[in-house]
Amino acid sequence: MDRKKPELLAPAGGMEHFEAAAENGADAIYFGGKGFNAREYADNFEPSEMTRAIRYAHRKGVKAYMTLNTLVKQEELESALKQGAEGAEAGVDAFIIQDLGLAALLRKELPEIPLHLSTQGTVYDRAGVKMARELGFKRAVLARELSLEQIRDCAAEPGIETEIFVHGALCMCLSGQCAMSQLIGGRSGNRGQCAQPCRRWYELETEGGEPLGEAGYLLSPRDLSYLPDLNALVRAGVDSLKIEGRLKTPEYAALTVKTFRKYLDRIAGGGEKAPEARDMERLEQVFSRGKFTRGYLYGKPSGALLSGDSPKHRGLFLGEVRKVRPSAMGKEKSLLELELARDLRVGDGIEITAPGFPGGVVSYIKGRKQPVRAAKARERVWIGDIPGTIRPGDPVYKVTDRQLLEEIRRTYEGRMKQAEEPGKAEVKGVFIAAEGKPVQFAVSDGRGHRAAARGTVILERAEKAPTDEAAVLTQLKKTGNTPFVLAECRMEMEAGLMIPMSEVKKVRREALEKLQALQEKNDD
Repeated sequence: MDRKKPELLAPAGGMEHFEAAAENGADAIYFGGKGFNAREYADNFEPSEMTRAIRYAHRKGVKAYMTLNTLVKQEELESALKQGAEGAEAGVDAFIIQDLGLAALLRKELPEIPLHLSTQGTVYDRAGVKMARELGFKRAVLARELSLEQIRDCAAEPGIETEIFVHGALCMCLSGQCAMSQLIGGRSGNRGQCAQPCRRWYELETEGGEPLGEAGYLLSPRDLSYLPDLNALVRAGVDSLKIEGRLKTPEYAALTVKTFRKYLDRIAGGGEKAPEARDMERLEQVFSRGKFTRGYLYGKPSGALLSGDSPKHRGLFLGEVRKVRPSAMGKEKSLLELELARDLRVGDGIEITAPGFPGGVVSYIKGRKQPVRAAKARERVWIGDIPGTIRPGDPVYKVTDRQLLEEIRRTYEGRMKQAEEPGKAEVKGVFIAAEGKPVQFAVSDGRGHRAAARGTVILERAEKAPTDEAAVLTQLKKTGNTPFVLAECRMEMEAGLMIPMSEVKKVRREALEKLQALQEKNDD
């Protein structure tokens, strides 16, 4: 069977998400305006932001789809149409719609913009896909509860595209049409205000109120990932593969897109190997509720669907608490002894599966003899300083990996601004920060010029909150009115230091001024 290369569709809850997805290989990005979209609590986009984001996307050959995918009240139709007109003016490539009445009005008022029927359109079979086509939709987003066989059958319907979710959160309610959110939380998921009742703690009782002894996060589904199934989905003929996550972080958007792009390109080149374990682990680390589920792709998932003991991001298992002792930072905090199941660094975040989910940022690691900045898997260490009530035997998970997040951010930070400033020359930088020395910053261009600057303040260890590497990098990229844009920067920065931002600004300014002077001298 001939294989068409499906579109990779990425989520954007805000401008940074949009940039992250576009820079990491998305073919299309979906986002919402400030109303009538199913993720009201995302940052979302003002009209001016939409215009900027879509212009940037189109320069990169990336499509932009606007979500108008809530149910709309009669008195809101005028406002919804106005928002649609703003999207059309900004250059959107399609609208994603749930409300069939709004879809009919948009077809009449903005016939040049294609319509995609949202997953809340409840398309479960080929007859539903046909109905969507007859109603004027260019694409139907299939329900997430379909098997591979059902997906293949739906994709065979001519004259209309099909789209499926391949990664991200699952809704307990069929096709995402939750009424429970309104009943329990007073907020309708169909109006973009989901109260997430499936993520709450429940206890089972008889009809008479007698406890049955079972309790937990009994309705909380794990997150979906079809990464191991991409070959089958490509063969099934699906037109678009959608990643969920407009409420997740830009780093999540960047990594999921980058990973799926890698394997889609590999399939297009004839490679059909299973995903590497490292890639699956990185996806789990950036966001997961335990091991990923394959959902309904191969039939009823039974016990593989629900997470049970946690409703939120779990990350990767780090080890069990062996011993607990008070921290010198105060009686509210503890040091924990662990035998590490994986590498750990100061600055990583952990969470313990215990009442209240205690945890925090690791600020201290002690090996066999002395404190260290990092420890390897299988080492027995003491870590701290962790608040909360923790007991021996409690499972510990690494919920954030600082090094991974920094690596991901470097794939997209500042790229949109750089694309908007085509007259500026790209330079590369190296920033060095070590205890007992001043900061150093060196820059080089593509013409053989190199300039460096050195600070004046001797760096010391932070007593409380150390300076974050990402904050330093953000400051270095503020090249302002100079003729340069910092395209990439290698950060050789020790963790745990207190670095005055005035020093960062100083070395950035001096290094760029020296580089500009060198260029002007040679041009003369």
